Amino acid sequence: MGKNASLNKITVLAFLSFSAITLITFFKSALELEDAEQAYYSQWFRWGYDDQPPLYTWLQYGFNTIFGVSKILFSILRGLLFAGIILLLYQFSILRIPDKYKSKLPVLALVFIPVFVDFTFRRLSHTSLLCLSVVASYYCIQLLMQRKTILNYLLLGFVVGVGFMSKYNYAFFLVAFALVSLWDSKLRAIVFNPKILITMLLSCLLVAPHVYWLLGPDGFQTFLASSIEEKIGIEEVESGFSLMPILIYVKGLFALSFPLLLVIGIGYFSKLINFNRQNLNWFSKMFLAQLVVVGLFFLVFQSQKVETRWLLPLFIPFVVLLLESVSFKNEKKFVTVGFWVFVAVIFIQTIRTPIEKVLNIPSSVHFGFDPIANKLSENYAHYQWVLPNVTYAGNVRLLHPERTVFSADDYSLPLIELKHEREVEITINQSEEKQTTAVDSLIGFGKEKENLYFYIN
Repeated sequence: MGKNASLNKITVLAFLSFSAITLITFFKSALELEDAEQAYYSQWFRWGYDDQPPLYTWLQYGFNTIFGVSKILFSILRGLLFAGIILLLYQFSILRIPDKYKSKLPVLALVFIPVFVDFTFRRLSHTSLLCLSVVASYYCIQLLMQRKTILNYLLLGFVVGVGFMSKYNYAFFLVAFALVSLWDSKLRAIVFNPKILITMLLSCLLVAPHVYWLLGPDGFQTFLASSIEEKIGIEEVESGFSLMPILIYVKGLFALSFPLLLVIGIGYFSKLINFNRQNLNWFSKMFLAQLVVVGLFFLVFQSQKVETRWLLPLFIPFVVLLLESVSFKNEKKFVTVGFWVFVAVIFIQTIRTPIEKVLNIPSSVHFGFDPIANKLSENYAHYQWVLPNVTYAGNVRLLHPERTVFSADDYSLPLIELKHEREVEITINQSEEKQTTAVDSLIGFGKEKENLYFYIN
C-alpha cells in the first residue's frame, strides 16, 4: 500500500504539472519563443529544421495535423514531456533505490533545480525532449545491467535514436557512455555483447535520413556550425588560449545545482541528513566522465557562454546519484514535505503569468500579434507573407493557420517553392538593402517597442 501511495503521489505531480502547463496557455496573448518556432516549422514535414534535429517538430506536426493549429496544442506537448520526465525519473530511481520512500525523493528534489521548474516548465521544447531521452537512456542501461535481453537492447537502440533526433547535445552522453564502457567492467559487458549490434543498427536507421540531410550537398552543416559558434560565443574569443571557459562552466554547474546542494547542506548540518560511503560504480563513473567531456568541449572551443539549460538534460539523472549517497532521519516526512513544496511551486508557476499581467510587469507573452496579422490580412491578402524571424512568423501563423507563412531567418526557405509570385516582407527597422521604399509600417510594436516596415518584393 505504501509503495502504491508513493507512486500515486508521483502520478499526481505529473498530472498537476501537465494541467498547469496547459492552463498557463490561456493567460498568454502570444506564444513563447520555442512555441512560436514550433508554430512556424510545423507547417512542413522536413528532414531538418534550423539548428535543431527534427523530432520535436515532427511530434508537433503530428499534433497539428490531427487536431489543427491552436495555442493549447503547443503547451500540451510540452506538458506531456514534463510529466514524462517526472514519471520516468521515478522509474529509474526505483531501479537504483529500492526504498519505497527514498526512491521518490529524486523526483521531489527537481523542485530545487531552478532551470527545470522555470524554463522547462514554461517554455523549453527540444531541451525537454532531450531530458526525457537522457533519463530514458540511463533507465535502459540499468535494465541491461539486470537482463541483457534482445528487447532491452532494442529499447536502448530506439532511445539512442530518439535522443540524437531530439538535440545534438545528446552526443555528449554518447561520448561519456563510450568512455566509461572502457573503464567499468559491468558497462563493458553490455557494450561488448554481440547484441549491441541490434542497438547500433536500430539507432543508425533512425538517424540516417536526418544525417544525410544535414551533411548533404545543400550545406546545412555550415549553418549549424555557424549557429553553434554564435550560441557558445566563439566569435567573442580573443587570440590565445584561456582557462576562462572552465570558470564559466563551473559557474553554470553552480547555477544549475546550488539550491539543491544548499538544501542538502542545511539538512546535513541540521543532522537530518547523513552522507553514506559509496563505491565507485558505473553510474558515478558516468557522472565523472560527463563532467569531463562537457568541460573539455567548452575548453577546446573556448566557449564564452554556458547556459544552465544546456547542462540540465545531461546532469538531471544524477539527482538520483546524489540521493543514493545520503540517508535521511525521517524519509517519510521528507517525502510529505517535498510533495507539498512541489505542489506549491506548480501553483506559483501557474498564477505567475496572470499576476504579471495584472501588475503590468513587462513580458513578451502579453503582447499579441493581432495588429500585424490584421494588417497583413486586410491589405496584403494576395501576397506571400515573410516575417522577420520565427517568433513573428509563428505567432502570425497561429492567428492565420490557413496561410503558409515564411520567416526571413529560415535558412531552408530558398528550397521551398513560394506559392505567390509577389511577397510582402516585414523588417525590424528600415532595410538599407531594399531598393524600394517601405509601403507600410507599424511603429513601437511589442515589449521591445520595435519599428516594423513592410516592403513589396
